[in-house]
Amino acid sequence: MAAHRNNSKARLYADMQRLLAVLMQRDMADPRLAGVSITRLEVVHGGQQVRVLVHKPGEFDKSDQVACITQLNRLASHFAHQLRQAMPRRRLPGLTFCWDHAIDGAADVTSLLASLRPES
Repeated sequence: MAAHRNNSKARLYADMQRLLAVLMQRDMADPRLAGVSITRLEVVHGGQQVRVLVHKPGEFDKSDQVACITQLNRLASHFAHQLRQAMPRRRLPGLTFCWDHAIDGAADVTSLLASLRPES
């Protein structure tokens, strides 16, 4: 029984991520948010909240990241409404958008490793 519950929760969060990605492409008119994508979802507060981690490739300074997250969190109620329409369930967790700094750290490690290669 517990395995079935875990599978259904995993499927719910995968569906949420897929639908949010479509909504972000379809419903965001702000050109500053173009190219922002969802990297993963984290379930917090016992499933009452979902942290949506986002990232944009390339140079995106701290003030741009803050503006992006602020705008996405303003749109969170719109996204939640659209999710409820597409996924008729009794309850869906709330949404909070956050910048995925792990991606930036991975890019730094990759560039560091590339700089260590001996030149031919």
